[in-house]
Amino acid sequence: MHSMTGYASKIYELKDYTLEIGIKALNNKFLDIRFKLHFSIEHLEEKMRKILKKYVKRGKVEISIKLTANEQLELTLITSMVDKYYRIIKKIQNETNSSFRISLSEMFSMKGLINPYEDWECKDIPEEVIEEIFVSTIEAFQESRHIEGENTKKEILKNIQRITNSLDQIAALSPSVVDRYKDQLKEKISELIENQVEETRLMMEVVIFANKVDISEEISRINGHIQKMLSTIHCDEACGRELDFIIQELNREINTIGSKMPDYSVSEEVVNVKSCLEKIKEQVRNIE
Repeated sequence: MHSMTGYASKIYELKDYTLEIGIKALNNKFLDIRFKLHFSIEHLEEKMRKILKKYVKRGKVEISIKLTANEQLELTLITSMVDKYYRIIKKIQNETNSSFRISLSEMFSMKGLINPYEDWECKDIPEEVIEEIFVSTIEAFQESRHIEGENTKKEILKNIQRITNSLDQIAALSPSVVDRYKDQLKEKISELIENQVEETRLMMEVVIFANKVDISEEISRINGHIQKMLSTIHCDEACGRELDFIIQELNREINTIGSKMPDYSVSEEVVNVKSCLEKIKEQVRNIE
């Protein structure tokens, strides 16, 4: 089980560059991937997107890749930029027959205006190397999501156990609800007709009531949904949406039990089950 939230960041020292990759993810109903790449590797975005989709099925994922030249290469690039700007400025002066001075700081403020790094395409870094580094970072990102997902799984299993315990209590209380109804009905009839109770009529009323409050089907369906939930939780696939659907079905069944059984003790257990389902629902919102 994987959480939809996760984070990983790695820094790699290459021959002339430092490559920093950051991946973070937040909850989202669908898969939303956003890249922030260094201009020299923007052409790899689609390939990286396809790689990421093999690992992530849901969530808002943001990938940032920074590529920084080392000091010597940066100096070479800046020197090239200054030389280029100087030649351009001299050409403008000659063509306009004008004379003006531009300081180094003013020249640096023009950085990006004339594409100073237009020739810097990191040709000496093979695409396979960048992809390999990207996959390595994804694996670290997946590990962080897995750890959080396993912690969430433990909490969900605790709440499932509480639900199972409450269901056992409801099943055990159900016969006593019918018995109490029988005793109360018999007492009321006795008061009205001076202790002359027609047993046949009394039993018919009790049978009708017992059929009305019978929750065996609901209990059976809930147990089936719980087994489905457990098998879904322990699978290796993305399961958040399926778990959300199962929770809806469980809520429907427990609401039916609550409306059928007019007994305080049963109602108390129903409230416990609904409380646990609400906790599971909150936890599932963070599951892929």
